[in-house]
Amino acid sequence: QMLSIQDESIAPPALTNALAQVRKGAEAMPTHQLMQQLNDQWGDQDEWKDRIDVEERPFAAASIGQVHRGTLLTTEYQKKVAVKVQYPGVANSIESDLSNLSMLVKASGLSPPGLFLDNVIRVGREELKVECDYRREAVNYHRFQQLISSDPGLVVDRFVVPGVIEEFSTDKILVTEYVRGGTIDKVIDLDQDERNRIGKAILRLTMLELFVWRFMQTDPNWGNFLYDVRTRTTYLIDFGAARDYDEEFVRGYLNIVKANADQDEKALFDESIRMGFLTGEENSMMLEAHKMSGYCLGEPFQSYEPYNFKESRITSRISEHGAVFLKHRLTPPPEEVYTLHRKLAGAYNLCIKIGAIISC
Repeated sequence: QMLSIQDESIAPPALTNALAQVRKGAEAMPTHQLMQQLNDQWGDQDEWKDRIDVEERPFAAASIGQVHRGTLLTTEYQKKVAVKVQYPGVANSIESDLSNLSMLVKASGLSPPGLFLDNVIRVGREELKVECDYRREAVNYHRFQQLISSDPGLVVDRFVVPGVIEEFSTDKILVTEYVRGGTIDKVIDLDQDERNRIGKAILRLTMLELFVWRFMQTDPNWGNFLYDVRTRTTYLIDFGAARDYDEEFVRGYLNIVKANADQDEKALFDESIRMGFLTGEENSMMLEAHKMSGYCLGEPFQSYEPYNFKESRITSRISEHGAVFLKHRLTPPPEEVYTLHRKLAGAYNLCIKIGAIISC
């Protein structure tokens, strides 16, 4: 997923196009398996077929489930809904799949010491297990809906979270209001002002999630942002990968962002050691890579002048320091960073993709 949303300076167009197709969906489960999952969660078909109609063919699929169009038959105007159905047994397969992945990567010698593969696998395991809990995701939907609808700026920018249909939502099925729209990267064909508006709103949302709400949806997959070109509304969906950040971490990370924007080397290193990004024993190559990648990260916030994300090559310049990190890093980063940096990279890559030129 992360490779499929990189800018073309990191991954070649042919690769990103192929991976984008993979990102859009996985192989659908057979109809009999779908019906078994629906019956397991909702009871015998006779108990629910007069209340909700579910199309057999999914219109979207992902790593742990697939999404079907549905219709609530008990409402006066037959409300359209999206029915996300988890693949049977997927939650039980996570442990074995990730253990096999770890063994394969280690055996192949593709795991450099600075990757700290065991930490990556552990964080990934915990995140995937959480994503399998659709009741928890329903709670996240409600929480984000309240936060976003309470922010005047996001309301003006027409950012909307669909409602959850509690009656049909279970541990392994999540039913929400059906919304129209294409993946947000398609706005590349719109005028510059509209692309700037969307890019600025996405970045502002990301900053609110981290520094104000301390609660973030950490999956930057562009399919989680649906743009309706008719109404210029952006719908936010899929809150399985959402997490809280504690106040101490957020305060420290804000200090690092400020030090990067100010290009204050001493403040950057002091806070990085305090938070556990560095040990203080790193060699000069690692310290330089840490500093320069940080300065790149803070670059959009150095002034109030419009920042041209596409011309900046910001994500590719940050990535240039990756080889040094993988070879010379002495300690894994704080575990919060794995999800946070994925989200920040996704926000930056979206602004690059749509050619946003905005004041940050």
